[in-house]
Amino acid sequence: MMLDRVQLKLEAKAITKNAKVSAYLFTLLYLVIGVVLDGLNMIASGNTQETLRYYFQDLAPQLDAYFIMPSLHLPPLAATFINIVVTLVSCILSAGYILYAMNVRKGLETPYVTLFDGFTFAGKVILLNIVIYIFTFLWSLLLIIPGIIAGYRYRFALYNLCENPEMGVMDALNMSKAQTQGHKWELFVLDLSFIGWNLLCALTLGILTIWIAPYVQQTDIGYFEAIKQVSGIGGRPDDGGDGQYHPDDRFGGGPSAYDPER
Repeated sequence: MMLDRVQLKLEAKAITKNAKVSAYLFTLLYLVIGVVLDGLNMIASGNTQETLRYYFQDLAPQLDAYFIMPSLHLPPLAATFINIVVTLVSCILSAGYILYAMNVRKGLETPYVTLFDGFTFAGKVILLNIVIYIFTFLWSLLLIIPGIIAGYRYRFALYNLCENPEMGVMDALNMSKAQTQGHKWELFVLDLSFIGWNLLCALTLGILTIWIAPYVQQTDIGYFEAIKQVSGIGGRPDDGGDGQYHPDDRFGGGPSAYDPER
């Protein structure tokens, strides 16, 4: 069953616009923290000025003359450690951003501190991202196409974990695998439909991301919710249950909702 992409996008726009806590200010907070983390990473690596020259090649002379960024020139091991910490924190914050978007879709007033709620199940978020990276990398060794397919296969794993933090990492992965069965091409086309917006974000040096990111995120979650309804896989508060994951009902939609052969 093909999902109505246009309708889901319109719904995402309306949800984003009517958020009780501004989606744009929340996204701005998320992006500012991300920039600070990236800056810390560059300073620790000792390549700050070189990185700025790479991204702003036309302004390189002015950067060198008027804008000198500090660099710590840490030992390689220390710089690598900071890089790993920054990457892990970024993964955890992305979970917080998803939690915010999910709550907005439910019509809840979600405070800005929700961005840090991913730290309450940080271990699972980190482990999930590591496993996804390993699986995607291994599939990519076969050729790039299997790697791309693997990326779409595990696209909803973090959503499942954010929705049900008590579930296991492999359960979240397997649930995503079942949910995306037959929908990977739709998700690929969805991503293609945002290329124009992504180009505009790049042309505005990322400024437009403040308005585009929450819209894209809500559209993706809209697909997640729609696919759950179509497939019957995943916790759904509107199906008469509590919408939560239970160990004795591993895939939230009843004993017959998940078929490993699908």
